[in-house]
Amino acid sequence: MIKLNVFFRIFRGKENKSRFSERYGITSIERPGGDIVWIHAASIGEFKSADLLINLLYKNYTILVTTTTLSAANFASKNYAHKIIHQFAPLDISLWVEKFLNKWRPKLVIWIESDLWPITMELLKQKSIKSLLVNVRMSPQSFKKWKIIKFFYKQMTECFSEIFAQSQLDRERIKTLTNRNIKFIGNLKLSSRSNIQKISWDKKLKNFQKGRTLMLASTHENEEFQFLPTIKRLLLQVDGLKIIIAPRHPERSKTIQSIYQKSGISTKLMSDNAYANGDVLIVNTFGNLPAYFNISDIVFLGGSFVSKGGHNPIEPAINNCVIITGPHVYNWQNIYEDMLRNNACFVFNKISILEKKIKKLFEDNNEMNKMKENSKKVAQKNFFDSSELIYIIKNILEVSPC
Repeated sequence: MIKLNVFFRIFRGKENKSRFSERYGITSIERPGGDIVWIHAASIGEFKSADLLINLLYKNYTILVTTTTLSAANFASKNYAHKIIHQFAPLDISLWVEKFLNKWRPKLVIWIESDLWPITMELLKQKSIKSLLVNVRMSPQSFKKWKIIKFFYKQMTECFSEIFAQSQLDRERIKTLTNRNIKFIGNLKLSSRSNIQKISWDKKLKNFQKGRTLMLASTHENEEFQFLPTIKRLLLQVDGLKIIIAPRHPERSKTIQSIYQKSGISTKLMSDNAYANGDVLIVNTFGNLPAYFNISDIVFLGGSFVSKGGHNPIEPAINNCVIITGPHVYNWQNIYEDMLRNNACFVFNKISILEKKIKKLFEDNNEMNKMKENSKKVAQKNFFDSSELIYIIKNILEVSPC
């Protein structure tokens, strides 16, 4: 049944048809000599956060990175092929995980965030493979569920010699579940300035300029629909306004375009030749969000008017944007609290109130510029102290950090 599911995913374009055997722990790649560090980063976000660790270790060790999503695999091949060996993570079946572990024999495992698999975790424990759980998070919903079977979460994480939480709130929740000393050294996703660097904008976007551009970034299903009446009114009320929508899952772009066009809004896809001519541009490609932040004035971060936990406000803030979000930001709670203390973002419970603030900001350059300045100051802080993590890795691998 599981094998059939893999073939179904291949049919839907969610697996690499030439490499699906890796999901069964089988690969044609020969294991190189020497010690291997295995980093597991399920999707593209986790992979990007592993940048610090990869650059720290790749010159002295073979770095094996596993992912589960095709987009993360493509990102790895494009940007890190000279630094790592990439494999698709084996499915959580004893036989297949055993094959994988026996093949690669990692000296250290660094597991990023929350993609925990019970059989894999148990085998790491049985084989006494040194393992670290890094940047783990625990949403309020997950915490409620895990509290019911607290013993299972505790047992599943026993393979990790150290656990590093993504935030103080995550630390307290995981401490409650495990009765362990959980460390907090900041958010690994903010450890690399290469992840939040400023990128020059596409010259074809000359119609989109600072002073008149609103961006809805990393929006989730239904959020674009919730914003539709607001966007229609803002286009009438704010002279020269341009709007960029970058859905979290670009495959929804044509559906969003259809809904907006039926409402009479001139909407183009980024892949269209004349994409810069519409009032609304939908980004239907992966990556390069900073290029769009760089030409935006106000950025609404999605996953916050639906309960997805919000998205990273530091990337748009470093690109001189005003940050606006809905109420569901538990994945980035510490960062938003810091920004609110410094008058560096707006958090709204209702889109109707958010709409009034957006209109006012476009009318008041002084407030707009002050908010941009405040958000950029917060974004320039150091949000991750890597020293303790590097020290632990160094002791396990018995070499000095690079």
